[in-house]
Amino acid sequence: MGLFRGEFYSQKLRMTTQLYVIFPDPSNDVTPLWTGEPRVLYLLHGLAANASEWTRFSKIEYYAKKYNFIVIMPEVQRSFYCTARYGPDYFGYVADELSELCKTWFRLPEARVSTFIAGESMGGYGAVKVALRRPECFAACASLSGVMDYAAMVERVRKGEWPDVLSQELDALHGTGMPPDPQEDLFQLLRDRANDPGRPGLLQICGTEDFLYADNLRFRDAARAAGYGHTYLEWAGEHAWPFWDVAIQRAFQYFCGMDLQTSPIF
Repeated sequence: MGLFRGEFYSQKLRMTTQLYVIFPDPSNDVTPLWTGEPRVLYLLHGLAANASEWTRFSKIEYYAKKYNFIVIMPEVQRSFYCTARYGPDYFGYVADELSELCKTWFRLPEARVSTFIAGESMGGYGAVKVALRRPECFAACASLSGVMDYAAMVERVRKGEWPDVLSQELDALHGTGMPPDPQEDLFQLLRDRANDPGRPGLLQICGTEDFLYADNLRFRDAARAAGYGHTYLEWAGEHAWPFWDVAIQRAFQYFCGMDLQTSPIF
């Protein structure tokens, strides 16, 4: 298994940032389910974390080899994958610049059918937002306990109901006291893409004890009402790594076209 960490200057961010990449190279420690050219997964981190969190808190290296995926894990700070009004363009970095850089540096499959994006919590929101705004780039996306109702989260923060985020952070992203732009709204993006025959596949997973469970149910119902044709899974679990370590396996299985009800969890 190859795990690489690098630092480079991003034109979109106007600063040096870091990147973790896993390559499922041949080894004797894991028997892969799939061989041949690997697929590519852009895997996004959550609010209080960084590019290293998936390698520290999950068995992502094992799963990358088991399912034969190159996994690319960027750093986005606490940006919610937005183009900030007063700050860096993290959306443009992840949605546009990152893939071009990685295709230049690494021998990545370039076909849309082999390219996916996923994340947990803030990263789940980012994964769906990027995929719905760049549907030509991703075959499918997966949200694991994602911040699906971003506008509701912003409102709760500004009412002082979510102490993990400061109002000043949102002011930097959207303007002082301003609501998010419609392009940050997953519900609107969902409706815009629902009738597009080229829309990316969409997997949504959330634990029934997650504090974002109600927001996830609203998004699930909106996707069903719009006729998007997405896949929704839930089981007992909180907003925590024991849940996401299982959920990311289901995401890999979804991307590989496996049966999510009968395929084993490792």
